Amino acid sequence: MGLFDFFRRSPKPSLATAAGGRYAGRPLLILLENYVLSAIGTLAPDKDQLVASITQRIFGGGTDWRTTLRTTLQLGDSLDESLRRMWAENQQQAQQAGVTLSPEEFARMIADQNFAHLLTAASN
Repeated sequence: MGLFDFFRRSPKPSLATAAGGRYAGRPLLILLENYVLSAIGTLAPDKDQLVASITQRIFGGGTDWRTTLRTTLQLGDSLDESLRRMWAENQQQAQQAGVTLSPEEFARMIADQNFAHLLTAASN
């Protein structure tokens, strides 16, 4: 299966499906996906404020919720730059494959492939 076969055969989940399945019992997943969206510059300002509030309520920290999340989860300081580079590379690959990769699909893919160990640790 190629990198973008997933997007060709998977229907986009509805909000109800996503909330009921993917995120049930996994609030950290929501924060991580929004972190990716913020790092690549596609998180809406109102969502940014909401995620900042939630992060501060759960983990404390200052007004920079991404720094709080990186510190708490022991993620590297270069994470944002790595995410932006991966976003650009994946956009180019998607274009060459003739598919569209939305920021949300990218965020889900990154969370599934790179943060699974954090989600497993959080649920134990």
